[in-house]
Amino acid sequence: MVQYSLHHPQESQQALDELIKTGAADQAYQIAEIYAWRGEKDKAFMWLDRDYAQHDGGLIGVKTDKLLGSLRADARYAAFLRKMNLPT
Repeated sequence: MVQYSLHHPQESQQALDELIKTGAADQAYQIAEIYAWRGEKDKAFMWLDRDYAQHDGGLIGVKTDKLLGSLRADARYAAFLRKMNLPT
């Protein structure tokens, strides 16, 4: 996220690719956060769904996570909360 914020797209993508390569099985929530930070909503929701399927405890903060802020106005966010039986 730092590399992305510093406008270093190549370095940002390399870091994300490495995280996906090494952490897809247990860091899906963090990957979703990165995609949300980058404004890539489709990929963020894909990784949130993957995280949900993996029963990751990180989802406990989904309603308050500032890194997911770009997703809140999207109808898929409310649908995701409903799927988790959380109030929207």
